[in-house]
Amino acid sequence: MPKAAEEIVTLNGSHGEGGGALLRTALCMSALTQKPVVIHSVRGAMRKPGLSHEDFALLSALAISCNARLEGDDVGSRKLAFAPQQLPKAIKFDFDITRIGPGKSPGNTLVVAHSLAALLSRAGAYSSVHLFGETHNNNTLNFDAFELATCRAHLAQGIGIYPHLTSAGFGFANRGEVVVEYEPSATNPIDWQSRGGIVRSGAWVTAVELHSRLINDAATAALKKLQEAGLGDDLELIEVSGPEPGLSVTFHTQFERGFASSSACLPKGGKPFETVHRAWEEFHAFLGTSATVDPFLADQLLLTAAFAEGKTTYTTSVITRRLQTIAWVIKQFLPIAITIKGTEGSPGTITVQR
Repeated sequence: MPKAAEEIVTLNGSHGEGGGALLRTALCMSALTQKPVVIHSVRGAMRKPGLSHEDFALLSALAISCNARLEGDDVGSRKLAFAPQQLPKAIKFDFDITRIGPGKSPGNTLVVAHSLAALLSRAGAYSSVHLFGETHNNNTLNFDAFELATCRAHLAQGIGIYPHLTSAGFGFANRGEVVVEYEPSATNPIDWQSRGGIVRSGAWVTAVELHSRLINDAATAALKKLQEAGLGDDLELIEVSGPEPGLSVTFHTQFERGFASSSACLPKGGKPFETVHRAWEEFHAFLGTSATVDPFLADQLLLTAAFAEGKTTYTTSVITRRLQTIAWVIKQFLPIAITIKGTEGSPGTITVQR
């Protein structure tokens, strides 16, 4: 039976941050609430508007899980209609983001994998997603941060996400390979108003086909940062396969109530020490606050928190426009109380009450 017109949610894709987070949140909320959505001006505030390759990958998975009807689901499309025809079901999904169009297509595997977490955790059976695309890059979610912070934080919410890195894709449009499994879960509220003590801290240095001197330089510099800060000497050196050389440094910590991480990748012609410094600078700045989660994790926790029965509270070192945009989208689908106390660019407290 067709959905009533008044049930259709219509969104301006240029609202707030106006990028991929708005689109991904809207699609997942549509699937979870069974309310069709129409989005115009897709990624309208971005330098390159329109449906991206990773958006297309997410849409493909959602369409299978929800038997959705789609209109405007072409890469570059600026208007998209998504209408789920059934509640989410478990899937086994295999997708190569790098081969959507001619040549190599850009797209982050972890962004796609994470976007599916709220949906597939409620699908009633185990799901598996097998993706090819970028796994480690600057200014986006990389595999190490996903495993060390994102998945562990979601596990505290009761959501089991288990990633495996088969090969690493460093940089724009590179072709790594990941498998992510999702177990059926009931989402729990979290009360992370204060972080408590540190449970563990450390660093991962992940490398593909680099000279041992460069790898050792990065490991030595990362270990020195940890020790000087009194965070111990838990450093893992991980050498993996991949189509092109690369190196990533990720610092991570777990509190009694909260998680954080920060990553950086070695640019072409860059120096290992500079990469370590870039990752450490952001991580150290977070440690100097009283926040329970870093700004990126604050964004990632919000959608799943919206489906936990009860009250969720956590604090972040920086309120982002992305966080505010995600909250706005969720409210278009659910009569839910989401309070973000604080101003953009400053520390704040997030409360979600169902």
